[in-house]
Amino acid sequence: MNPKQKTQPDALRATRHTLRHTLRHALAFVAAPLALLCLVALPSAAQQPTASRSAAARRHQQGQLTDAQADLYERWRANINLNQPAAFEAGREYVGKYPDGEYGARVRAWVEAYERAARKLQFESLLFKEKKYAAAFGVGKQVLANEPDNLRTIINLASAGYLASNAGDASSNAETLDYARRATALLEGGAKPSDWKPFTGQPDALAYLNFITGELILRETPAESVNYFRKAIASEGAVKNTPVIYSRLAAAYVASRYEPQSKEFEARFGGKEATPESKAALEEINATVDLITDAYARAVALSGTEAQYAEARARWMQELTRFYKFRNNDSADGLEAYIAGVTAKPLP
Repeated sequence: MNPKQKTQPDALRATRHTLRHTLRHALAFVAAPLALLCLVALPSAAQQPTASRSAAARRHQQGQLTDAQADLYERWRANINLNQPAAFEAGREYVGKYPDGEYGARVRAWVEAYERAARKLQFESLLFKEKKYAAAFGVGKQVLANEPDNLRTIINLASAGYLASNAGDASSNAETLDYARRATALLEGGAKPSDWKPFTGQPDALAYLNFITGELILRETPAESVNYFRKAIASEGAVKNTPVIYSRLAAAYVASRYEPQSKEFEARFGGKEATPESKAALEEINATVDLITDAYARAVALSGTEAQYAEARARWMQELTRFYKFRNNDSADGLEAYIAGVTAKPLP
């Protein structure tokens, strides 16, 4: 029997666009208003306006501050607890005009702290609310530059980079892979982010990061991606219940096992009488086809009748049918029952 006589499914067809729907629960986040959160985030220099005003007033009376400088300082000071955007504009103007001295240093520290807090909020708003993933990735790198060991930021950068790639911008894939691996190593070492959102905890975050890693290395090292997909599925995270990961697992099996096995079989045994050696090689192919069939069946079963999976489900069903027929004498009999029961079985 020659496996090359069967139509080889194009299992590496891109299914990435469906992941945004699949993991939508993991990206549900509404950023709080900038001014509100900055009130919490800024340093104590902004919490002592009375003393600063008194000192500034004395300096003004002593002729050490000009009227314009004192007025601008007071505009910054008066707004830092009530209208921080206005305070920021005044502070930035003050630092630009009067960068030196005690007051310049005080205002500069506040302005820089405000900018750092604003970037954090902008990063998460772009990622979770506005879904501008490439822009979020750029801002997130600036946030990480200020706090290089911030685990939450590293995790969110991995997510932003992956979703940007999923949307068609793969320019940051190498960096994204690095962030995913860094975050995974930190989590596995016991580190915890300041906030688990949008995940439910460590297993959920690890599963998602392992999925990202497997997806980003699928084309270059599909055998390794199989390990990451299976690791993600084994984790008690939401990813294990999404259909897309099983379609990608099937694609990894095709690229890493089925295609090379089929090519070798054709080269060695194509057009020849069956031998014990060829039968053993065919059994290896059959075992791989069984893994692929199982993975596609899980993708189809988990996609159910949800409209968001309609297009992808049709492709998965087509691939599943071809592989199923390969193992069942070109017949699809029993396929529906197989799909119905596949999720009750452990992953082979």
